[in-house]
Amino acid sequence: MQAQARNAPQHPQAPKMSYISSSQRIFAKGYEHLYRRLSVRECARIQTFPDNFKFIYQDVKDGYKMVGKECHRDRSMTSTPSVTI
Repeated sequence: MQAQARNAPQHPQAPKMSYISSSQRIFAKGYEHLYRRLSVRECARIQTFPDNFKFIYQDVKDGYKMVGKECHRDRSMTSTPSVTI
């Protein structure tokens, strides 16, 4: 999982985006409604966080950072993660 929200993966239900250049891709025509980012909770599930794990953040970008940077933590804990930014 990437630590930056701008790199959050797209939900797999959407078709692959068309490559325009190294910094630009476009949605497949007619399928725009299928594109969405995975939520912070969905990313946490992929990282095997338990569903009852609490993520406390003000900005969604911080939520993605928490999930991305906490991959080496002991997931048996259920308290709020400590994040060093």
